[in-house]
Amino acid sequence: MPRMQKRPIVESIRRKCFTCGSIKEVQHKHFTMPRNTTQTTYTTNMDKKVLRKDVKGVEIKYYCSTDCAGPEFINSYDEDQFIRP
Repeated sequence: MPRMQKRPIVESIRRKCFTCGSIKEVQHKHFTMPRNTTQTTYTTNMDKKVLRKDVKGVEIKYYCSTDCAGPEFINSYDEDQFIRP
């Protein structure tokens, strides 16, 4: 039996919601990354990894709920899409 993979504990943060403007705990984040004109080099060392929030030109939108986030965060799949032939 395989060992259970432990997920990292992420601290909850409070930010201003992009849609409603109230300060609440963040449930969803939307990252708009700038267009990359150069080839990306992949790093295998996690100590040198650049976080998304540290990339120049990135736009981060914080949402307090799925109602504020809109339809892009709602799962719209049905059971027929998961059936294998």
